[in-house]
Amino acid sequence: MPKIRNTGINLLIDIENNIKAKQNAGYKHWAKLNNLKQAAKTLNFLSENSIFQYQQLLDKIKDVNDLFDETGAKMKEVEKRMTELTLLIKNLTNYHQTKPVYDKYRQTKFKDKFKTENESQLIIYEAAHKALIATFPNGAFPNLKALKADYERLSQQKTDLYGRYTEQRKQVRKYNTVKANVDRILYQPSQKPKDKKRDADKEH
Repeated sequence: MPKIRNTGINLLIDIENNIKAKQNAGYKHWAKLNNLKQAAKTLNFLSENSIFQYQQLLDKIKDVNDLFDETGAKMKEVEKRMTELTLLIKNLTNYHQTKPVYDKYRQTKFKDKFKTENESQLIIYEAAHKALIATFPNGAFPNLKALKADYERLSQQKTDLYGRYTEQRKQVRKYNTVKANVDRILYQPSQKPKDKKRDADKEH
């Protein structure tokens, strides 16, 4: 992109003058891809958002991108915790459901017979207990009801964050489009030397 000079000239006036004159090379290039209606939308957007300098536009683009990235990072944190809770809830549920069977197994005198008849339940218990002990070595397992409530809270938070994330993504795209329009209206892309040489060869 061509280097932008910090002239301090009002950005809206710059754009309006170039559109009216229709002699600006940057505008002619841009007009091949867009039309006056799009230019008007760009002007309205800048005016409505009180953006009167090019640097203001760059600063605003940085702000919306930073906010978008921040929301995305929060979503990842929430999703990670929800994944952890899903596994924890599963193990706790299995543990509580199969512990009575395990307790009976410990009390019975006919362990081999009991184990054969309840093998699948005992396997589930042992797997769940092993996983929980790995996380809570002291054996103080968390409250299942509280974990489920925490999961529901995080689920709602994720929904809210996703709504914000979607809107912020639209903002990022909108500001990027506006900047692209401003650049095309005000600044003429420089032609590379090899392009000039190719054009000269075509004339001969």
